[in-house]
Amino acid sequence: MAALITRHDRILETLEVQGYLTIEEMADMFAVSPQTIRRDIRDLADRGLLRRHHGGASVNRSTANAAYSLRYEETAAEKAAIAETAARLVKPGNSLFLTPGTTVDAFARALARCQPAGLRIVTNSISAATILADCPDVSIQVTGGRWTKYNGAVCGMFAAEFVEQYRCDLLVTSIGGIDAEGNLLEYRDEEVIVGRSMLRNARRRVLLADHSKFGRVAMARLAHLRDFNVLVTDRRPVGAIKAMIEEARCELLIAEAEPALEKKRA
Repeated sequence: MAALITRHDRILETLEVQGYLTIEEMADMFAVSPQTIRRDIRDLADRGLLRRHHGGASVNRSTANAAYSLRYEETAAEKAAIAETAARLVKPGNSLFLTPGTTVDAFARALARCQPAGLRIVTNSISAATILADCPDVSIQVTGGRWTKYNGAVCGMFAAEFVEQYRCDLLVTSIGGIDAEGNLLEYRDEEVIVGRSMLRNARRRVLLADHSKFGRVAMARLAHLRDFNVLVTDRRPVGAIKAMIEEARCELLIAEAEPALEKKRA
């Protein structure tokens, strides 16, 4: 099963870079039979993660996550505001699980600025660990696992097993998308495996999600909004989104982004 999950992830990663692969190319890449690759493609296509073609497969752009550098720039001000609000939930001496993601990286920067004493961090995000590395009173445990360049992290079953050794006060995570029913969705199974381990072992769960995440398409289900204690977002929800959050009984915190410099001058 682990080899199958890894092969599926590698297929999707390569398609995101190259756009299209033939069955023969994939069979050679993994040293498996064309029949095995056809089963992989059928399974991934049934889950909406790629598009099947005669003799190959192509990336499904509706479910592909953007490159890390692009996500970093996307809604940057909103993410910074969310991060500052969420950082105020952390108390001296807290232990935290941190997942990968640009919003969690923004949270790590906010945490580094306020520097609560005696923090203990467990994370599979190399990026977040690097941001917090120079804080004088922070202990950081980084999981093992398979390196994933697209989000600056290590993921998969080994990372999940490492997480199971710990019990933390807070889980702070972002998410790929939130559907109309309140399901929290990610782009890759190997990220969800680790996120679920953190979810199980956190006493309190904090979700960071800017307004663009509501209604966004992704295929791997992490949890439901009702599984979280706090949602930090940047706009006060209305209509169906507001009703969905109220039904989940999740505490809602609204973070307001700083006005743009030119607006301040006006």
